[in-house]
Amino acid sequence: MILASVVIPTHNRRVLLQRLLRSLAAQTLPSDQFEVLIVHNHTADGTEEMAREWCAQQPFKARYFPKNYNGPTRSREFGARSAEGRYVVFIDDDCIATPDWLAQGIAAFDAKSDAPIGLVQGMTTPMPDQPQRFPFKTINIVEPTVFFETCNIFYRKEAFEKVGGFSEDFLDRFYGEDTDLGWKVTQGGYAAGFAPGALAHHEVFQVTFKQWLAEPLHFKNLPYLVKKYPALRERMFAHYFLTRDTCFFNLLWLAVLLSPLSAWAGLLALPYFIERLRGGSHVGGWKLRILRVIAGLPRNLFMWWALLRGSLRARTVLL
Repeated sequence: MILASVVIPTHNRRVLLQRLLRSLAAQTLPSDQFEVLIVHNHTADGTEEMAREWCAQQPFKARYFPKNYNGPTRSREFGARSAEGRYVVFIDDDCIATPDWLAQGIAAFDAKSDAPIGLVQGMTTPMPDQPQRFPFKTINIVEPTVFFETCNIFYRKEAFEKVGGFSEDFLDRFYGEDTDLGWKVTQGGYAAGFAPGALAHHEVFQVTFKQWLAEPLHFKNLPYLVKKYPALRERMFAHYFLTRDTCFFNLLWLAVLLSPLSAWAGLLALPYFIERLRGGSHVGGWKLRILRVIAGLPRNLFMWWALLRGSLRARTVLL
């Protein structure tokens, strides 16, 4: 009996996908208990040939689907609808799974809970052998989050189908579709679990400074989500701010506006700089931490703009 169906959306990442597939072939879960579904938003980079060959060589069921979807959400939706397993498991093509990933994730559904567990987040950390040189992009999830990132997450298929899968209003949006799905499930009578042993490692991408600055623009859908799920707002900082950083950045704006009126207005900017210095303790060295604070100013401006636009469109406030 197939317990787990691993769904992988992929696009133009043949080498990274091949690395992930090698890690799936090394899972400790018996081969008759899981399947792999590769949903390829088609590219002529050799992905199809590699994936078909890999599928044909596996002792477990492996299927390849060429598609022309716009973004990964429709790929995940298609894969989940095609899955035969009791659990639908999402992992991204820029990750690798540790050998016990599937076994540990599935076992977490049997944990004691007041409600049936509908989803389990796995732990995701940066590739241990890749340096993190600023500016870079990766994912680091070491505890449960309110965003239910699909880079490494397990869903009970019954729960996925009960809530209607990915929402129609997010099928063609980039960013937020995973948060929306997770909240639909947890608001639908299911509990959420977390499995540290379901460990995946995420690629550390070196990005340009421009790309690093623009990354927060993806947060534009978050105001819509807190309006759609009021319980999510309760998990935001002081209910109306995404994080402490974004809250104190608004105080920085206020300090700038009031500075012509009062010499004391600059004190309002202190919480932002203190928080940025405190939050940069992982960087190491005061010079790098100060550089992080300075570089963070334009990045936080991008985030503020994205949240402001999203708030205006959703007619709610999250800054």
